[in-house]
Amino acid sequence: MTRALLLSIKPQYARAILEGRKTIEVRRRFPNIDPGTTVVLYSSSPEKAVLGTVRLRRTIKISPGCVWALHGSDIGIDESDLNAYLAGADESTLLEVDCPESWEQPVSLNSLRAVLGIEPSQSFRYLATEQVEQAKQLSFSST
Repeated sequence: MTRALLLSIKPQYARAILEGRKTIEVRRRFPNIDPGTTVVLYSSSPEKAVLGTVRLRRTIKISPGCVWALHGSDIGIDESDLNAYLAGADESTLLEVDCPESWEQPVSLNSLRAVLGIEPSQSFRYLATEQVEQAKQLSFSST
């Protein structure tokens, strides 16, 4: 079964990714995910909706102290915010993404729950490819 990833992300970062201004998402811990995996961007509170997808180019395991120096221009976050987020972390994972696709309409949390039975996690969860297609179809029928 092919699977995708539903990634919970703050609204300003989800939009920056879909606009191509942010090409790397930083996570404190993250599993190894295959390149080419579809990543569904769930914009967390207060928006609470899926906005679109990107393709995972690769993951990079990196020391938290090296993130800013090597990738600061691609992560779309201030250095002080990055340092606060990574404070105390032994490791970090960078998700390098491309092929952003904004969906026609955001798909609300209520629609995800009611139609697909999907509950976004605080960080990420796996989805079947069929679930991604069903969610995308909801973006065409949302009002």
